[in-house]
Amino acid sequence: MKATLAAAFAFLLLWTAVARGAQSSRAKDWNLPSRDWYEGPVRYLLTTDEEKQYRSLTTEPERQKFIEDFWARRDDDPATPANEFENRFWNRVREADGLFRDAPYPGWKTDRGKFHVLLGAPDEIRQGQGFNRAGKEIFYVIWLYHEPRFPGMERDTEVRFVRDDAGQYEISDRLTLNRLERYFGTPRDLAIQATSAQRPPEPRQLLDSIAGSHPPNNTERFRTRYDFFLAADGNTSVSLTLGVRRSDESPAWKVYARLSDASSSFDLAGPESFRTSERVADVDGFRLYQGRISVHPGIYTVFFGIQNEATRELFSLSERLQVPDFRQAAFSLSGITLAARLEPAEHPENDPPFLVGRLLVVPKMDPTYRTGTDMAYYFQVYHPGIDPGSGDARLDLTYQFLRAASLRKTGEVTYEPAGKPLQFENQSGLVHGYAFPLTGWPAGEFMLQVKVKDRVTGLTAEAEARFSVR
Repeated sequence: MKATLAAAFAFLLLWTAVARGAQSSRAKDWNLPSRDWYEGPVRYLLTTDEEKQYRSLTTEPERQKFIEDFWARRDDDPATPANEFENRFWNRVREADGLFRDAPYPGWKTDRGKFHVLLGAPDEIRQGQGFNRAGKEIFYVIWLYHEPRFPGMERDTEVRFVRDDAGQYEISDRLTLNRLERYFGTPRDLAIQATSAQRPPEPRQLLDSIAGSHPPNNTERFRTRYDFFLAADGNTSVSLTLGVRRSDESPAWKVYARLSDASSSFDLAGPESFRTSERVADVDGFRLYQGRISVHPGIYTVFFGIQNEATRELFSLSERLQVPDFRQAAFSLSGITLAARLEPAEHPENDPPFLVGRLLVVPKMDPTYRTGTDMAYYFQVYHPGIDPGSGDARLDLTYQFLRAASLRKTGEVTYEPAGKPLQFENQSGLVHGYAFPLTGWPAGEFMLQVKVKDRVTGLTAEAEARFSVR
């Protein structure tokens, strides 16, 4: 038994070494918008409709757009710059090419290569030899997947390969089937199941239908809010907050969203794409769900799919969205987020919902505050000059509250100062969150103006937010 375990362990070490030493994947070549793109490794992922659609395309730009959308639909986490699903897929193709050299064609085309691409390396490998009914000696390999690799796959699934006369290992049903295989199907059935598991999930098909119908925005039942920050990849991080009007039953909801412009689309369709918590169970009469995604600046249409998990009733809405550009090196502010709750996160490393940096920022869905409560707000500063002596930014911040005074004939509201401005000089921080007490404030319409002057460059950036006091 020890010898068997040692041999298996040595084989796994060899597996790892070969995979690391394999030649680089031809991912870029396979993703070229050629006519035969669908015949490459992606054949393991393509649905019948996707293949039919691709084969109908006649121009290279059309095929390139299809390929980009094909991978975007399968992205594990669209909020990150990298497409984890695509990277994992091409890594497995590269590994298969390096591992399975017993055939006169690339490793990913072999039976073992297909399972490796679809399921990854097995948890355990057993190999040996035996005899068939004719008394001929056969060599075999058994792959064991102790942990399921997709929903519906059973624990401790076995996949068996037998070496043929040419020295190639082919998937086999000829070995004695164990109880699990007799009940749940042969290895070939498993290959079909694994292929299906890699295809776009139902939420993305749901978003396809919503995008095609262009539903109106239902502001009575749902409320939306968007906040924008500079993303780590230089694009714009969009926080999409959806408020669902609370009912007596307070059911749980599933929320999905798609941002779509003239050339591309970005989906938030995973089970954790939108999250909520009991801390946001009642914010201005809404239960909040928030998702985040990094996209390039521009004008988008946002499509939401909202499903009541208890009744399975489905709602949808859409609206236009302007995503600002923070990529330029110009001194600027993120814009002001009016917050219903603003506080340090107790365990930011656990990535709780509504986390921005190390703060919990719960946005106001209705920009109305009651007299005597706190008004909270949050913003970020981008691209300041750096003092060569201290290595820090040097910022002067001014907060001025203004109250609506009159209405012009054009319909424009005029404001006048409500008290003296608040000033904070020579600040180095680039993230600012404050809570300001509204004790004694009269009812009315107000505006907060934020001005930040960069002492190093002499530049000034401004932002404003309007709110009401009742």
